[in-house]
Order: sequence, then structure tokens, then C-alpha cells
Amino acid sequence: MAKNNNGNSSGFAVKTKLHAGVKPDDMTSFFQQLSTLLGAGTPLLRALRAGAEQSESKKLMAILRTVVNDVGAGVTLAEALTRHPKTFEYQWIEMIKAGERSGMLAETVNELTAYIKTRREIKRKVVSAMIYPCIMILVLIGALIVMLGKVVPTFAEFLTDFGGSLPAITQMVIGASDFVRSHMPHLIGGPIGATLALRYYFGTESGSKRKEGIMLRIPLIGQLIVESTMERFAHNMSLLLKSGTPLLASLRIMPDLFRNQGIYGPALYWVYDNVGRGNSLAASMEATRLFPSMVVNMIRVGEESGQLQEVLVEISSFYRAKVEVLVTRVTGLMEPIIVIFMGASVGIILMSIYLPMFQMAGGPG
Repeated sequence: MAKNNNGNSSGFAVKTKLHAGVKPDDMTSFFQQLSTLLGAGTPLLRALRAGAEQSESKKLMAILRTVVNDVGAGVTLAEALTRHPKTFEYQWIEMIKAGERSGMLAETVNELTAYIKTRREIKRKVVSAMIYPCIMILVLIGALIVMLGKVVPTFAEFLTDFGGSLPAITQMVIGASDFVRSHMPHLIGGPIGATLALRYYFGTESGSKRKEGIMLRIPLIGQLIVESTMERFAHNMSLLLKSGTPLLASLRIMPDLFRNQGIYGPALYWVYDNVGRGNSLAASMEATRLFPSMVVNMIRVGEESGQLQEVLVEISSFYRAKVEVLVTRVTGLMEPIIVIFMGASVGIILMSIYLPMFQMAGGPG
């Protein structure tokens, strides 16, 4: 039997369907394969070429082929990845740069792969926990639109034909129904426009700071922001230090990782600047008054004992567990609130419909 183009003598070729974009799974697969090949002693250029040929993403395949050409021309891997900032995150590149500098590229890529998997798993858990409350909110909105836009007007016309005065609750619901029907374009376009305007404003420096300041004051939500920030900070710092990146260089990366946070982003840049002036990391973090005392004290112990990287790992693990528990609590509280609001809304509408009908059935008293 003749071999096919892939050297497969069975006559059966497995065809992988390629997709256009770059998914998180594509990045995980690439770094996982790169880590395995480098750990087995495969030369970097050959490992990169294998990663490019086996990628299921057309875009990532094209980018990796460019990276292969750049590395083949004598450019370092970190520098080649820097030319594609929209695909490879700044922190990843800094870790690889440190791994190349220390001669521990295979170990560094392995740590990076584990980090990407961890971040993806945390995001998956948060998204999964929020799916059900979001579905319930959409169902509630849909039910209110149908009842106020279709059901109530039908019964309102029926009740009006019988004459007489309607109960106050019925008049209120009919008024709400008339408002919804006459202002439907505004009720749909208004939230969309407001969302776009807020998104633009929150993208500015002052808007981002204002948004985070408000959210930090909300019970549970503020706690979730603080704890998730501590987990990300400790996790990223521990990985950078483990890869061989100096403390000050690691701190310089932090503001970019938290640039979407209007309070913690600038605070971390201030910490970096303060440490650069010769102050300790713990004292600099404490001065911002944004880091829990437990985190500050543990980092102080880590600095004094020379085990900062190990302490950061402990902090990351502690807050990762707390974030998972808190996300469950927040979503657990949202569900009964939504159910109660849904039941109350539907109950009020039904009461407004049936109350005058009961009055009419009872006849004049």
C-alpha cells in the first residue's frame, strides 16, 4: 500500500480543521508542546517549527512561522514574540526572556504553561458560576416585556369595556404597560447607549478609577476585587521571580498587568517606583493602604528570610481558594434575589389583572 503525503502507510489521514482566530486552547497547546519538546532536548528552532505546523489556528500558525524565521535569523525567542504583542502577553515574554537569560528556557516554558492553564481554569469557574444568574435575569426581562407589552394591554381593554373604577394596583400596572409600549425604542436604545457611553468613560483613566472606587465599596463585590487582585499579583510575581526575573523588573511588569484597574494599576506603579528608590516591598505596599495586612506581613517575612518567592506562592494559593468560595457565595446570593424579584413582579401583574375581575364577579356590594 502506498504511503500518503504524511508518510502514513495505512491509507487513512487525520485532517485537522483549522479555525481563523487564536483561542486560549491554542496558546495552551503551543506552550505545552514547546515545553515537552524543549524538555526532551529538541533544539528551539525545531520545536517552534513543530508547534507552528501542528497548530489548529490559521492566525497562530502564520505568526509562529514568522517567529521561526526570526529565531532562525538569530533573534532571541523573547524578541521574536515581542513583535506580536496582541498574541503574546507582556508577562509571558518577560518570563521567556528571563528563562533564556538564565539558561532555563524549558523549565520557564513549563511554568508558563501551568500558569496559563490555571488562569483559564479560574476564568472558566467564574464564567460557569455566572451563567445561571445571567440566564435568569434575561428570562425575567423577557417575561416582563411580554406581560407588559402583550398580556396587560389585552386585559386592560377587556376591563375598561366593563366600566367602573379600577383598583390602584391595576391602574399602576396599566400605566407601566402604556409607558413600556410607547417608549419601547427608548427602553431598548437607552440602555445600549448608556452601556456604550459608560464603557468609553470607564476606559479613561479617571473613569477607570471612579468605577473601581465604587465597586470596592459594594459589599462582597469589593471583597472579591481585593482578593482576586491579591491572587493575581502574588501568582504573577512568584512566577516571574521563579523564572529568574529580578524583583524590580518583576514589579515593573505589574502595572501593565493591572492597567484595567484604575486604583490598583497606579498603586502598583507607585510601589515599583518606591522600591526602586531603595524601600522594601512590604513597606511600599503598606503605604498604599490597598493591600491587606496579612499580605504585607507575609511579604515582610519573605523579604527578611530570603524566601519571597515561596511566600508569594502561599499567598496566591490562599487567595485562589478564597476567590472560588466568594464567587460561589455571590452567585448563591444572586439567585434567590432574582427569583424573589421575578416572583414579586409576576405576582403584582397577575394581581392587577385578577383583582378587578374578582370585584366584578362579586357584583355591587
